[in-house]
Amino acid sequence: MKRSFVLVFLCAALAAGCAGRSQTPPTVNVAGVWTGSAGAGGSSMPVTMTLMQNGSVVTGDMSIGGRSELTGGVTGSVQGELLLLSLERMTLGELTVKEDMMTGQVSGWLPVSLRRSR
Repeated sequence: MKRSFVLVFLCAALAAGCAGRSQTPPTVNVAGVWTGSAGAGGSSMPVTMTLMQNGSVVTGDMSIGGRSELTGGVTGSVQGELLLLSLERMTLGELTVKEDMMTGQVSGWLPVSLRRSR
């Protein structure tokens, strides 16, 4: 009896954990050319991203001036108004999208502020 209870508890815990990971449908479209800067104070670098979106899937290219390790093809997903973005060799981070503005941090420490070109 005790063994059955533990098994039921573990199954319920696993199911709850999986439910917490469900993806939120996108509420924003990030397709387009985004330009701005990365960095703070007097040490900012130009950033350009060209993104395409198909449903929640995002692909494109990113260039951060002077940072070759943060330049190249990007992939990601949109969940609600969050863009989760990665380069081939690293996870970049989460950026929040509000209409034609995108803000957040890449690589866990580099602040980014972008505006979509119209």
